Amino acid sequence: MSKPSPLGAKIAGLILPVVVYGLLGYTWYIYIFRICGYLLLNKPPDNTAQAVIFIVIASFLWIMALLSYTRVLFTSPGKPSNARTPHSTEESNQGLVAPINLPRYYYSPKLYNKSTMKGRQIDVQDKMDIMPVISVSRQDGQPKFCHMCECYKPDRAHHCKECNACVLKMDHHCPWVSGCVGFRNYKFFFLFVLYTGCYGLWVFVSSLPLVVTGIRDMNADLDPQWIVIIIIAFIFGLTVCGFAGVHAYYIIRNETTIEHLADRPNEIRVDFDMTGQNFEVVSVLVDDNLWERKKMENWVSVMGRDPWGWFFPVRRGLGDGTVFQYNDYMFNTIVNRAVKQRQSMDASNYQNSNNAQEAQVAVTEYEAERLSSIDSTAHMT
Repeated sequence: MSKPSPLGAKIAGLILPVVVYGLLGYTWYIYIFRICGYLLLNKPPDNTAQAVIFIVIASFLWIMALLSYTRVLFTSPGKPSNARTPHSTEESNQGLVAPINLPRYYYSPKLYNKSTMKGRQIDVQDKMDIMPVISVSRQDGQPKFCHMCECYKPDRAHHCKECNACVLKMDHHCPWVSGCVGFRNYKFFFLFVLYTGCYGLWVFVSSLPLVVTGIRDMNADLDPQWIVIIIIAFIFGLTVCGFAGVHAYYIIRNETTIEHLADRPNEIRVDFDMTGQNFEVVSVLVDDNLWERKKMENWVSVMGRDPWGWFFPVRRGLGDGTVFQYNDYMFNTIVNRAVKQRQSMDASNYQNSNNAQEAQVAVTEYEAERLSSIDSTAHMT
């Protein structure tokens, strides 16, 4: 299977947004002026009130879809810092992080305010209180590092081949928005598909009866563009609404499209102290959702804390896209498994040490008996 051409992807990224804006503008014009304006205002009986209601509803959904699309189109999904040091100077000065021996990105319930996902002020003498800390890593426990972008990859970040960049909490690459959907623009993308789907369905369910009634009862001439807009509204409304439903499901489960389709387990590094050497790596099943919490908490993490803000393409969710609040049950389970793994290893090492000591004692006793036997034989001779 051939890889997509970078030039082709770039051209598609330039053309498809024009297509989206064009479809939104065309359908709005036909609905407002050719359907509502002609069939409700210019034909008896007078349906001004109905026309106003239809126009207001359609225009609101259209404007919100337009604004949301513009926001997602011109908002970066977010990229990790390309700093090679594990932690920034600002973080260290604020006392929010442990020494640079630890991975650059890690999580502990005591390190972040759960309601805002902002880092707490941790005094130097209290830094041991945040242990243990966990982070997604490679199988050998080393932090994930992208050699193409030359940056450490936070949890849930992935490298996009089409964009040639690492993306924070990457959901998917979408040519319709000319780039990736990630941490910083995911809310705007969800609102775009939600409002676009609702707009399409509204245009369809309100236009079809008007057109049928106009042709049957008002002897209106059939306008081919009525048929075109009804077909477009039906196809896009049904399809995009279904897409919005899928992403609403992802939001309340706190997972991304990539995570939902993943087929490989996560390797989680558990650091027991700040040396960066005392850690265990625990493998977590692919079906275990590390970040799923209560449904409302999951929703707020993406849509924000202000209920009014949920409906408008302003602001975004909690945190900075580099560290995410783990499921408390999974956090404790991972830490307990790491502790048991360490204890099992210590017990095995202890047993091996005892076996080695016992073997050494046996060899010593055997040598002593052999020498004693030789001496006895010599005396008898």
